[in-house]
Amino acid sequence: MSSAWAAAPAVVVETKENRMTEVVLSSYSPVKSGWSEEFEQEAQALRQRLVEQGVKYCLSTWVDTHGRSKAKVTPIDNFDKMIRGIAPLYGVHAIDGMGDYGPADPDQSVRPDMDSVVVCPWDRTLAWFAGDMYWNGGVSYPVCARSALKRQIARARALGLEMLVGVEPEIYVYREDESGAIVPYSKIDRGPTWAYDVDVVLTAMPFLGRVTEALQELGWGADALVQEGGRSQYEFDFGYTDALGTADRWILLKEILKHAARAEDAFVTMMPKPFDDSFRSGLHFNMSLVDADGRNLMRSEDDPRGYGLSELAYQFIAGQLKHAPAITATACPTVNSYRGFVGSLPGIAGLSADMSWAPVAMAYGPNNRSAMLRLPQGRNCIENRATDPSCNIYLALAMTLGAALDGIENRLDPGEPTLQNLYEMSDEERLASDIAMLPQTLGDAVAQFDADPLSEQVLGRELKAAFLKLKLAEWADYTRHVSDWDRDRYLNFF
Repeated sequence: MSSAWAAAPAVVVETKENRMTEVVLSSYSPVKSGWSEEFEQEAQALRQRLVEQGVKYCLSTWVDTHGRSKAKVTPIDNFDKMIRGIAPLYGVHAIDGMGDYGPADPDQSVRPDMDSVVVCPWDRTLAWFAGDMYWNGGVSYPVCARSALKRQIARARALGLEMLVGVEPEIYVYREDESGAIVPYSKIDRGPTWAYDVDVVLTAMPFLGRVTEALQELGWGADALVQEGGRSQYEFDFGYTDALGTADRWILLKEILKHAARAEDAFVTMMPKPFDDSFRSGLHFNMSLVDADGRNLMRSEDDPRGYGLSELAYQFIAGQLKHAPAITATACPTVNSYRGFVGSLPGIAGLSADMSWAPVAMAYGPNNRSAMLRLPQGRNCIENRATDPSCNIYLALAMTLGAALDGIENRLDPGEPTLQNLYEMSDEERLASDIAMLPQTLGDAVAQFDADPLSEQVLGRELKAAFLKLKLAEWADYTRHVSDWDRDRYLNFF
């Protein structure tokens, strides 16, 4: 492995909560916020620790509406301005999906979260922060996905609740061969699917090992490295934390995955279904509620349904089912996302007959992988399987938590769980059981997102509008595109 990866362990800098005292300002105000003495002391102590660790540059990152990480590289000498959200400045509204503002509107700045800081495993001269966008350091920028999630977290805390989340990212790793064709990273992973295959997964250890080292050095843990059903498709199981912390981790992990693959002359894709015969990649959300003392609230011995769930857990489920299409629009936000919501993959062997093992319906059930929401064995959580790694995780978790809180506040009931394999249910059986299918296209999902009042309640008017504009344009581009499929089917048919 390269020296950059084999160097001393990455440092995770522990800090207390960022105690910035805000002054409520009108929009577009210059910086007039005040900082407590304790904040100043913590900021200077953090700067000193980073310098001692050899950090030369900082990335105070934000994400665009797609969920791509953005930042200007800030030399450590400018740390003081960066940590206060004074500099650097951005014109984020020049980027598609970041708001309907023009060239005459003010700039934005990013206020980094000191609690999120880590030294990058692939380059220890870089410190990475997750941050929130503001109008020039003053008022929160309305098209900031991380801020939207934080609002729902505050709403939950007002009820004495905290949502913990663990994610199970699945990604494909590819190379280009001598002819320029895209081929699996593992040179022996060319035949039928090789789920859990020891021989195949060991050929991928140069890449998997780099990622594992990073997870361990950052203190996130590495529970398992999984060879999934697709060719050179891998899953990383690592530790869970609060919803915001997990979202921040996923944003950084995407960069770690990219750098680890490049070091092996390969690349990763977050595209959920790269080829017709690909098993879908997910980013399963494993979610649980705890109280202010960290006690898990998902279980009860008095469950009349007999599954050991609390009434709160059923309300948590019911809210997500009520708003499932709107959640899915943000958790599965691309045209390609909906290629995977099928019950079968004809002609593909390897896992179990021709089943895709992907969710297909807005339902819940104990260990039922064909349903959107699964009650996994051995874990005190609810798993949403209708998610994928192309999502903006802040948007998806904000909608998820907002929907769950609607279920809790209004004491909704999700009905009985689904025990049947939903791939085998007929339309008549689903109708009789009041089970609806997941959206079948991005266009369908976005339309239902738009129609659900929760989307504006959670994201706010401007962020909702920005997401809609971006996704409607994507759907229009797709529907107007004349593909090889069109020509193969129609050019000489008539």
